[in-house]
Amino acid sequence: MLNKFGILVFLCVYAVLFSQNKRIPIFAFHGIPPGEYSTKENFLTMKNAGIDICYTLFNTNEEVLHALDAAQEAGTKLVIRVQSLFSDTENSVNLFKNHPALYGYCIADEPSPSQFDELIEIVKKIKRFDSEHVIYINLFPNYVSREVINGYNYQDYLNAFLQRIPVDFLSFDHYPIINNNVRGDWYSNLETVRNVSLKHKINFWAFACSTIHYSYLQPTVAGIKLQQFSNLLYGAQGLQYFAYWTLTYEYNWVKEKYGYSIVDGRGNPTPTYNVIKTVNQQIQRLAWVFSGAKSNSVFHMGDDIPKGTIELKAIPKQFLSFTINNNSNALVSFMSNHDKKFIIIQNKSLGENLTLSYKLKLPLNKVNNNTGKILSLVRSKKYTNVILPGDILIFTYDK
Repeated sequence: MLNKFGILVFLCVYAVLFSQNKRIPIFAFHGIPPGEYSTKENFLTMKNAGIDICYTLFNTNEEVLHALDAAQEAGTKLVIRVQSLFSDTENSVNLFKNHPALYGYCIADEPSPSQFDELIEIVKKIKRFDSEHVIYINLFPNYVSREVINGYNYQDYLNAFLQRIPVDFLSFDHYPIINNNVRGDWYSNLETVRNVSLKHKINFWAFACSTIHYSYLQPTVAGIKLQQFSNLLYGAQGLQYFAYWTLTYEYNWVKEKYGYSIVDGRGNPTPTYNVIKTVNQQIQRLAWVFSGAKSNSVFHMGDDIPKGTIELKAIPKQFLSFTINNNSNALVSFMSNHDKKFIIIQNKSLGENLTLSYKLKLPLNKVNNNTGKILSLVRSKKYTNVILPGDILIFTYDK
C-alpha cells in the first residue's frame, strides 16, 4: 500500500501528465481542397502548423472518402460538407460516420433566422444516424445588419439559434483588425457571445483572420496573438482561422485579392504559415491553463474602454499595487480551471509593449507564457514585467 508521500508523488505526476495531454482544438476554415490536393503530405503540412481540424466543401462522396483517408494518414480530422448530406442523409452519414478522420458535418455558414427551421430538420436527420460527431454551424458577427438577421438584435439572434438548434458548440466569426486598427465593436461581440454561452451552458469557438482580403492586411504575430488570446481570455474552447488555403478558385476571391493565407493556392507555406505555427505552439504549451477553463469575469484597463465592456476600477485583491504604463490598454481576465485560478493580463496594442508594475498582497505564482512552466513570486518584491504586443501575462493560485 502506498504511504502518504507515495500518494502525493503519484498525484503530482498524474497532474503533470494530465496537463500535458490537454489541447485546444484548432480549426481551419477553407482547408485543403478536394481532389488532387487531398494528400497525406498536405495534411501533414497543416498539422505541422498546429492545425488539427479543417473544413472542406466537397463535390462528391468519393472526394470525401479520399480526403478522409489522407487526413487519417496524417493524424488530422475533417469537418465535411457535401450535397449528399442534404439529399441522401441516411446513406451519406452511414458512409462517413465510422471513419476515424471524421470530426463532424458542416451544415451552414452564417445562417439567418429564416433558415433555422430548415437547419433544425437536417440536424435532426443527421443526429438520427450519427449522434457522435459534431454539427458545425458558424454564425454572423455583431456587425451584421439587422435586415440580414430578419430584424433581430444580435443577442436575440444568438439566443434564438441556441434555443432551437442542438449544436455542439457556438461558433461565430468576427475579424477585428482592419487596416491595422481594431474594430470598436469586437470586444462587445466577445462579451455577448461569452454571456450567451454561459447562459446556455455551451462552449464557444472563435476566429482569427489569417488572410489578406478587403481591408484586412497581411497577418502578423501580434495581430494573431491579439485575436486568439482575447478569444481564450473570454472563454473560447476552440480556435479557428479564416482561411487556411489561399482562395483563388472563385472570381470574387480573385477580385478581392485574397493572399498570404497560411498556405498558397497550391498548398505551399506562405510567410503567414510560420506566424500561425509560432502562435499555435505557444497556445498549446498553455493549453493546461485554457482547456476546460471558465472565464469568470473580464475587464478592461487603460484610456480606451471599448463600448459594451466593463472597466477594471479596483486592483485585484491579490495585489498591493497593479498599474500599467501610460497610454496603454489591457484586457484582464479572471479564470478558473479545476483546482487552479488565474489572473491573466493581455496587451491590447498591435505595436507597443505594455509594462505592468505590481506588488503582491497574497501568494501568487506566474506562468511563463512561452513554456507554460510555473514560476514562484516573492511577496516582498516589487515587479515590473513587459508584455509584448498582443501577448499575455498569467498569474495563478490554488482555489
